[in-house]
Amino acid sequence: MATMRAAATTSTDTTGSTGSAPPATATAFPTPDPRAAETLSAVLAVEHAAMYGAASAGGALAPLGAAAGPARELARAAYAAHRQLRDTLTGLVLAAGGNPPAALPAYELPVDPHSVEGALALLADLDERTAAASFDALGSLTGPVREILVDALAQAALRAQRARLTAGEQLPAPLRALPGHP
Repeated sequence: MATMRAAATTSTDTTGSTGSAPPATATAFPTPDPRAAETLSAVLAVEHAAMYGAASAGGALAPLGAAAGPARELARAAYAAHRQLRDTLTGLVLAAGGNPPAALPAYELPVDPHSVEGALALLADLDERTAAASFDALGSLTGPVREILVDALAQAALRAQRARLTAGEQLPAPLRALPGHP
């Protein structure tokens, strides 16, 4: 699963979004689990990129007026969801005895978000990437940690479809049961 590449610029989070507190993770791993820490770190790296992209989409939509309102709401919701999952994954990596990867200062975005259509395409792309990262991690995780990633996969798939529907795209029928699965 390829992630967005680091860019040479920096960005500041200006959304002001607040996420809910992550669930308790101290009991997720009774003993250090390096394999789980590595797997969760890979998903966390994708979440860092998704947060950057969702914030970029929201920032680009801000000056576009009322016509961008529905897209701005999707960007805000995506940012909040990715931030909450980032916080949960950080706690899980620590609980597994790992060292969570830091976010890069900036990422090269796969889609230019400077129009409503571009921002919606970016949001859909980001959520497809996070769904794929969650799917890839499922095979090596069990119990409540696996449940967290199954939920993350489902939520990312729903957000991607909402972004595509908001953009007026016709969705393929039927939708794949497991987005992110090749």
